[in-house]
Amino acid sequence: MNANRILASTLDIDQLLKVVLQLAAQVVEAETGSLLLLDEKTNELVFDIALGEAGKELKTIRLKMGEGIAGWVAQENKPLIVNDPSKDPRWTKKGDQKTKFVTRSILCVPMNYQKKLMGVVQAINRKGEKGFSEDDRELLEAFASQTAVAIQNARLFSSVREEKEKVETIFTQMTEGAVFVNAKGFLVLANPAALNILDIPDKDYTSANLLDVLKPFQTVPAVDLLKDSLDSQVSFEATRTSGKTLNLSGLVKRIQSDRGVRTGYLIVFRDVTAEKKEEKIKRDFLSLMSHKLKTPLVAITGYTPMLLEEEEVLAAQPFFKKALTAIHEQGMHLKLLVEKLISFSMVEAQDLKLETKPYEVTRLIGDIVTAMTTYIGDQKAKVVLDPSVAGLPPVHVDYDKFREVMKGLIENAIKFNKSAEKRVEVTGRSIGARVYLSVKDNGVGIPGEELGKIFQKFYQIEESFTGQVEGAGLGLALVKRMVEMHGGKVSVESRIGQGSTFTVDFPAQAA
Repeated sequence: MNANRILASTLDIDQLLKVVLQLAAQVVEAETGSLLLLDEKTNELVFDIALGEAGKELKTIRLKMGEGIAGWVAQENKPLIVNDPSKDPRWTKKGDQKTKFVTRSILCVPMNYQKKLMGVVQAINRKGEKGFSEDDRELLEAFASQTAVAIQNARLFSSVREEKEKVETIFTQMTEGAVFVNAKGFLVLANPAALNILDIPDKDYTSANLLDVLKPFQTVPAVDLLKDSLDSQVSFEATRTSGKTLNLSGLVKRIQSDRGVRTGYLIVFRDVTAEKKEEKIKRDFLSLMSHKLKTPLVAITGYTPMLLEEEEVLAAQPFFKKALTAIHEQGMHLKLLVEKLISFSMVEAQDLKLETKPYEVTRLIGDIVTAMTTYIGDQKAKVVLDPSVAGLPPVHVDYDKFREVMKGLIENAIKFNKSAEKRVEVTGRSIGARVYLSVKDNGVGIPGEELGKIFQKFYQIEESFTGQVEGAGLGLALVKRMVEMHGGKVSVESRIGQGSTFTVDFPAQAA
């Protein structure tokens, strides 16, 4: 009982092995003992530890399965008593020759955990004149069984401790702030970066509540929505409302038990103040340049149509007519680009306000397709509304923003489609309080490595792949921001050669 208690309470693997041998020798009244563990990579027995001065020498010896008394016991997985090793053909003198030790008797038993061999335990030289008995064998076998459990527990503890140390190292060295919060919102663990960013005292921070810590910040979405969200993880942005400007961007990951009970949250965030400032400078410059360009464009796009009406003058000067036509077409293209830049800069600055009303989805999309009739015809494309769209409940949206989103998706599905017969299909479904609309094309598809980039502003896939036309790479970025303004998301599914499907969701009209 005392041996079992000691084995169960020792988790340090090196200390445990020393205790094992000392107890093994005591249990069967042996002069000394040794423990050989199985090296699964080489399938050899290794003298992991041995009592006395000879132990250091034995550590250099390895036994193959079947070699020596210990090798035979391991291979057969059976205990063995040899009270005169010199007369046993299985005996190997490697150990005695290495250590100058004289082995007079051996009791060796296998050590198994859940029917899997872990090694063998040897008791050497029974004290007194009599050799090892069957009673000794039973005692040592019982001891070996408990030892196997203790060693396995110690190994697991060591493995967990190593992983814990790795996680702690990563956690403390992270440049991003990281905080663990329990289900009641109290801080359980916070790394140095988080304490610094949130200005939390290093001592006794575990008494702080997340709501109190975030009081100086305005979060989007709100903290309560972050905590109560059904999603396993939610992105958020936080802005300090007073004092020096501080902008944070982060992710809240819900932690739950095996039974699905919420136990807490992991919050990872970083300081994006400098990035926000740089974005604002770029946005302001973009907005300024767009408005400055608009004034000369009004003159260009206003006068060129009037000049083109002078047919008699231009008939005599065909080169002038060609030049004026090119100026007008490019001017109109530039005008559309500038308008998109202005619209995007306003969305980026969050200057646009939503004016939402309920609208029938079929009517809205029908109006969009009708307005695009000329473009669709010129591109030799076909746009089809699936019957599922007609069964959708009304959407509660901003009319202009909704049109901009769906027009952009349909236009993209046509513009980047190199198929001889371009086909675009609009489908829909309703889930809860959201209406999901999908725009599917039969184009070339989008490479997997590009899917995470296509919604970035000014990003376009290589022309050699898409056969792309002129553009600034703002279409999908604008779509994303306008959908997000409605509280929705945009996603894409695509496979090379099988086209792409873009899906957006909007709020349904409240019943």
